[in-house]
Amino acid sequence: MEKRIYPRVVKEISAVIENNQGIHLDVVAVDASSEGVCIQCNTAERNLITPGGSFVSKGKPVELYIWLDLPFEGGAVKKICVKCHVAFSRRVSKDQCKIGMRYMKLDKGVQDTLFSYIQCATASNDL
Repeated sequence: MEKRIYPRVVKEISAVIENNQGIHLDVVAVDASSEGVCIQCNTAERNLITPGGSFVSKGKPVELYIWLDLPFEGGAVKKICVKCHVAFSRRVSKDQCKIGMRYMKLDKGVQDTLFSYIQCATASNDL
């Protein structure tokens, strides 16, 4: 049963993650909502994003930045950057993992772009 309150867009989105050591990784976001985003990556990338695969470091959730390339109708792409903390990390196959992240703070412009993307994407799926 779906427990989510906010609509979620299940669509692959190009993304870049910056970990706490400043390393940038190209990944794929597999869903996004107004509260967070989930990426899929291999286990080596997971270990760079979440040290040793643990999403808690020094008693706190791992924090990182994510840049999302949000595709809009007509081919327009709007890039947003959001600071997140890792909510979960789980292995989905031998060498693939999913990492769920919650946005820590959305600036007004970023929030407006994200909400517009979700609204457009969910409206086009309702047709």
